[in-house]
Amino acid sequence: MTPPITDRIFTSGDLPLLSLPRADGLIVCRWLPDPVVARLGGPADVDTLLERRRTQVSFDIVEPSWLARAAAERVRGPGVDAVVMHEHGGLPGRSALALAFASHLRSVFLRAERQVHVITSGTRPDLTGLAELVRVPHLVTVTDATGAVADAVVWEVMAGGEFDAWLDGAPRPDQCAIESHLPGLLRLRGLHRAGRLDRRRCAVLAEVFGEGGEKTISATLIHRFPDVVLPLAAATVAA
Repeated sequence: MTPPITDRIFTSGDLPLLSLPRADGLIVCRWLPDPVVARLGGPADVDTLLERRRTQVSFDIVEPSWLARAAAERVRGPGVDAVVMHEHGGLPGRSALALAFASHLRSVFLRAERQVHVITSGTRPDLTGLAELVRVPHLVTVTDATGAVADAVVWEVMAGGEFDAWLDGAPRPDQCAIESHLPGLLRLRGLHRAGRLDRRRCAVLAEVFGEGGEKTISATLIHRFPDVVLPLAAATVAA
């Protein structure tokens, strides 16, 4: 079974300081194990330990129209753990968040003993002409030094086979419908986290959460139960 992407709150300290050229391109990542950190940790904080690794990054300048294709090829190269698609005109800090989330994804897959090529982006990737690739919007929680909490979208790009494995037997949903509901999904996630959803909607979510499963509005939940989650998202926007 594909492991769920557990809820993770990213702080400003989790975001790497990046000095990037004024160009579109790929942030190519490799994480090196830190034996000192590994000795200090225990099972309870395995995710944090896996993410606290030394990072080697390089930058490949790529034409914007070739970003997704180049990322899919580059991530399969030797010594590459993840690739972040960077758009120079994107919102500040989004590529840093995409890199932090890529590290989190990598940790989840390593814990499950799965070798997966991780591609993320802080902006919606253009997959025109790339029918073999799928973009997945992940809802990511961030907080700043003041303690304010907000949600943002970080995109993951998967090959079709990886996407089907991630769905874990569920049929492929309507990706366009999910993307069109993103504002409502972000609002639904925030309301649920703050305990501000009414009882009826909480009861509906409880049925799809199930016992022992994740308890947050995640990409996994949205893609496996779109018929349940998308109407709730639409209702939060209309309210």
